[in-house]
Amino acid sequence: MSIDHSIQPFSSICFLENYLKSIAMLEVNMKYALMSVLVMGSLASATWADALPTRFGQLQVNDENQLLFNGKPLKPEVQGNNGLSLLEKYTIDDKDVVLVQDNGGTACPATYYFATVSKARVSATPGFGTCSDLIKVKQDGVVLTVSMPGYKGEFESKASQKKAGKEKHLFVYKDGRVTENGKPVK
Repeated sequence: MSIDHSIQPFSSICFLENYLKSIAMLEVNMKYALMSVLVMGSLASATWADALPTRFGQLQVNDENQLLFNGKPLKPEVQGNNGLSLLEKYTIDDKDVVLVQDNGGTACPATYYFATVSKARVSATPGFGTCSDLIKVKQDGVVLTVSMPGYKGEFESKASQKKAGKEKHLFVYKDGRVTENGKPVK
């Protein structure tokens, strides 16, 4: 019985080529798997969803939408609905004042807080706003003014929405307090 050895080297070469391609593909897949694990691990270990340095420490928003200063919750607590955004930092004398947006939903897209940070303490104003996310902020010395239209959600009549959109609301921040039309926001 004779065996044809002329085919054997060719099939060994094909086997070897396929084997090497398999190893190369395995290496590529392993690299992608390792990169995925590293990326997911770094995302999972990310502590702050948003952060803003001040002259006195760092304001952060953690994964539970809670406002923190240097890793500790503010008292009273500032808890976001669907998220908190640290919009802008203003310098007023020996304080840093940060405008914080509480991101809501369609019924109330946004409300706002001012976080006041000084060497001695950090505090936040009560939430304020009309629910509109269309704001303009103006600083005049030690006073911050936030203007925005009124807001009526999608479940309100079109006439009511249009009327609210024409209203102009002014919220004034001074000395750690917010007023609307001269009355304290509570």
